[in-house]
Amino acid sequence: MFLPVGPKVRYDGTGQSEFGVVVHCWMSEEIGEYDCYVAFFGNEFPSGPPKQKPYVLRYAALSLNVVSE
Repeated sequence: MFLPVGPKVRYDGTGQSEFGVVVHCWMSEEIGEYDCYVAFFGNEFPSGPPKQKPYVLRYAALSLNVVSE
């Protein structure tokens, strides 16, 4: 599943949900699926500009849930 740049997503794989925004997505020959870089904000989306710099992690697109607000 390809994800364009910009959608808000949730990752639940760690047991505690993490929320972020897709910043890049590509077809990875390594895993045979789409892979994404996501800028994460922690356990919730900030209301307004973030107080801390987001951290960027790499996850397979299939492991991310698109969040609609």
